[in-house]
Formats: sequence, C-alpha cells, structure tokens
Amino acid sequence: MARNKYPEETKKLIIEKATQLFLEKGYESTTLQDIIDNLGGLTKGAVYHHFSSKKDILLAVITNIYADNHLLADWDKVLKCNDLNGKEKIKKMFEMSLSDTDEMRFTAMKVDYIKTPELLSYYLNRTVNYLAPQYIEPAIKQGLLDGSISTDYPKELAQVVMLIANIWLHPVVFRCNKNEMKNKFLFLCDMADKMGLNGLLDDIYPLLENYVK
Repeated sequence: MARNKYPEETKKLIIEKATQLFLEKGYESTTLQDIIDNLGGLTKGAVYHHFSSKKDILLAVITNIYADNHLLADWDKVLKCNDLNGKEKIKKMFEMSLSDTDEMRFTAMKVDYIKTPELLSYYLNRTVNYLAPQYIEPAIKQGLLDGSISTDYPKELAQVVMLIANIWLHPVVFRCNKNEMKNKFLFLCDMADKMGLNGLLDDIYPLLENYVK
C-alpha cells in the first residue's frame, strides 16, 4: 500500500493498529516493527513522521481511548443525581470505574508504568488536577453539607482518594497478586473510615478483583 496522502488518516491507522496489537500482545511485547508490519505497506519513515517512539504512540492510543470513553459523562450524571448523598456518589463513581470496559482494556495492554514515566506523569497530573477537583471534591463538599462525610480538608481528601485509587491501588501501576491486593483494600477501608468516609468501599472488592490475575 502506498503512503496515505491524507496525514490524519495515516495517523488514525497507526493508532488503530497499535491499539489492536497492544491489546493482543501487550505493550511491552509489541515492537515498533510489529506496528509497521501491520500497516499495509507504510514505511518506518511514515510512522516517524507522526510519532517519535513507541511510547509516543502509546500516549496517542490512550488519549484516543479516553476521547471515546463515556465514563466521565456517567460521572457527571451521578454528580447531578438528587437521590444520592455525597458519599454514595463517590462510591457509585468508583463502582462505575471498576466495571468500565475501557479501564479493563488499559489493564489488558500490560503497560509497565514505572518504565513509562511519560504515561505515569500523565496519569498523576490528570488524577490530581482534573479528576479530583472536577468529580470527587464536589461530592465531598456535598457530603459535608448532608452529613455523610466529615473532613476539614475536602480538596486534599479528594486528591488523596484519587491518587490511592488511580495509582497506588491500581495493579497495573504497582503489580500485585490477589492476596496483596486484598490487604491493600482492607487497609484502604480502614483508612477511609478514619478519614470520614465510613463504609465508602463496602461491597466494592469483588469488582477490584477483576483487575488482578
């Protein structure tokens, strides 16, 4: 196949094929040559015209998945729901995240986040500067008003909760077996109770287990 004369279509094709390979083989086991071999005749130069490295392609793949993801739209609906108190809203958002198919796709890619600092930095920034203030902090503030949450630090609590959930507890970032994950979860339950989020994580563990092999 000749080089696509439409750059955006070429870039889209690279992302699509890379996504497929990352899901099938895992990110670490997929080489840049594997991606090139599945592009129907596109050259290495055509790939490097759009992406500087395999890591660069990975960031584009994840950005693309997030762009098509409906999870945050569902979180918006939860925040607007009048039938849930603040703590119930946070729990509902956690449950949605743990059953989200795109989150499971990220796990299936088997990315070593420690070896991919660009991606880890992206997640840390997104967690602290976007997800925490946009979704968790408003629910905590509602919880303070309705009595379901008790804290003097809503902003900081929102950041810590999201950092723990998205980074420390995520088995793709810090790999662990089922027993280690259960201990982490039990510790988190105890800590949540002490932070004024009593019962927040009740019945959530079975969903979390899906992410541990």
